[in-house]
Amino acid sequence: MHKSVTIQDAYEALKRVKDKMATRGGIEALVDSVEILSNQKTMEALRKSEEDIKAGGVKEVTSVDDLLAEL
Repeated sequence: MHKSVTIQDAYEALKRVKDKMATRGGIEALVDSVEILSNQKTMEALRKSEEDIKAGGVKEVTSVDDLLAEL
């Protein structure tokens, strides 16, 4: 004999499925990450940027005035 299932049981099961589902935004972000990580030129530019930051070769700009002062 089959166990009866309530609407509440079905609702809770669907909520658990929903919580584990990938969202469109999550999948798009994953694809973007894979594209970046697989592009050698982009990864080299990121490495160089990190080196510049560590070497102090960047300046924080917190306002338009800061930006214009650099021109």
